[in-house]
Amino acid sequence: MQVDVRSLVEADLPAARNCNRTAFSTFYGLPEPSAFRPGADVIGPRWRAWPEGAVAVDVDGDLAAVGLMMHWGSVCILGPLTVMPEYWSTGLARRVMAALIAVVEREEFTFTGLFTHPQSPTHIRLYEDHGFVMQRITAVMSKTPEAPAAPADFEVFSKVADREGMLNEMRALTHRIEPGLDLRREVGAVAEGGLGETLLLRDDDGLAGFAVCHHGPGSEASEGQLLVKFAAAASGAKAPTRFSALLTAVETYAAERKFAKIFAGTNAGRSEAYRIMQEANFRTEMNGIAMIRSAVEGYNHPEKFVIDDWR
Repeated sequence: MQVDVRSLVEADLPAARNCNRTAFSTFYGLPEPSAFRPGADVIGPRWRAWPEGAVAVDVDGDLAAVGLMMHWGSVCILGPLTVMPEYWSTGLARRVMAALIAVVEREEFTFTGLFTHPQSPTHIRLYEDHGFVMQRITAVMSKTPEAPAAPADFEVFSKVADREGMLNEMRALTHRIEPGLDLRREVGAVAEGGLGETLLLRDDDGLAGFAVCHHGPGSEASEGQLLVKFAAAASGAKAPTRFSALLTAVETYAAERKFAKIFAGTNAGRSEAYRIMQEANFRTEMNGIAMIRSAVEGYNHPEKFVIDDWR
């Protein structure tokens, strides 16, 4: 068979979505590809945010494997990486990984991570062979939103007059969590693509937190759901209180718009954030394992109050 590794281009997106859905529905034993995260699109938003971080593999002229990454400033999140089931165990995943790692090494990332399945030795070995090591469990959690007794007072990015100034405030907040961590690409992708909304929380000290929320057609959220792609509370003594208020803001927004569920995940290394989410009645729906490609833990620490979705 003729195998070609190349950049993923916009014309590939329908085939890449099909590859992603077919691979994951087969892995999870679902009856058909459409049963995997129905209504969600994890391929289009990630490609548009960073097309240079996307790779395709063709076999005899047809797309057979695809890999994407997210560029969060100094942080790179790899995934999803999917291969059509008929080509499993043929080495295509290793071809994709080699191409993705080549991109990573051209950039100045200080922290590169991914989310994978702890029950799959095949996945673990693949990533270990490319320098990743297992870290801690990441809980993908959910909650049925209810109108809070004390609704949160928050702003939305779509109504901000000085967007550039707000993006700089957000970058300053995340930089204090992890040097160089920058979500401007994600916030911009949501705003420009109509993929949801970014919620902004303020207190007497300035920007206290923000939450990048996906929902609606073309977003990474399944139909009728709100997905918190990334959220962070400003560091310091007030961080736990700010994080609780941020969860209330997300729930207020979701309840007002009648979403059936909120999905949000955090790494077990952020034990205080995990505890606060449990106290807010978020419950784990699935567990993954974080794998890190360096001798650093990044922002997976108890004093870091962050929600993120690496899937």
